Amino acid sequence: MRNLLIIVALLLSFTSSVYAQNTSDTQTPSTQSETQHSAKTQYESLFAYYFAAARTNDTAVIEQFVDAGIPIDSYNNKGYTALMIATYHGNKNTVNTLLHLGANACLEDNRGNTALMAAIFRGEFSIAKTLVSLDCDNAHQNKAGQTAEQFAQTFGQQKVIELLAQVNNAK
Repeated sequence: MRNLLIIVALLLSFTSSVYAQNTSDTQTPSTQSETQHSAKTQYESLFAYYFAAARTNDTAVIEQFVDAGIPIDSYNNKGYTALMIATYHGNKNTVNTLLHLGANACLEDNRGNTALMAAIFRGEFSIAKTLVSLDCDNAHQNKAGQTAEQFAQTFGQQKVIELLAQVNNAK
């Protein structure tokens, strides 16, 4: 409940800043710039809570944010989506929630890595199994030229290598 109150308060303050920005024709350029900066800062604060919920496995907050209109596949300032963060932290419930709500598992971070590659890196086989079953290109190469299978070889994830082989043979 506390999380919901924080989200509502942040959304209201953000909305009021945007409303003030859009309705005040008498603002000076410096006042408009300050208002825009304030709205941007509040928007970034909202996203920080969204990504924290992915990191801490708080599916209720994730659902509230998505219901409130936060774009599910937004990137944080480090280039990660909430799905990537949840995967990296081994939060299977949040991964499943995000996928159910429509998160795109095929997106890449700044290095070209996908959520599947994060699962491989962290040794999260059950999450990797879920992600492999989705309609993403398992032959996708990150910016280092590695596919998910090569990533799995690098990190000694034999079960993922076998799983990828099964999926590839079934296609």
